[in-house]
Amino acid sequence: MSLDKEGAYDVVINVNKELLFCIRSRNGTPNNPRFFYDGGEHAILYRDAKRSILLEYLPKEVIKLLPDLDKVLVAEIENDELKNEYFAAICKIRKLPI
Repeated sequence: MSLDKEGAYDVVINVNKELLFCIRSRNGTPNNPRFFYDGGEHAILYRDAKRSILLEYLPKEVIKLLPDLDKVLVAEIENDELKNEYFAAICKIRKLPI
């Protein structure tokens, strides 16, 4: 499995305190995506069995919200066009393997 670093991403917080992560599009279809989080400033988005994506330096507002959420919405964008949109269950773990 490869671990990609997401150099630039956006996070949108809606009025219901739900999170939308906007990342660049990857090849293939997400399969059983999960969002691994250990309470720190980084997270790993497990997209499928072949690819995971490291999201570094989460904004402080996002770090405050994540412990109370059970899923995040992910939008994959290519050339300003939505390619994939899916929910990823949040898996709270002790320590990220990075």
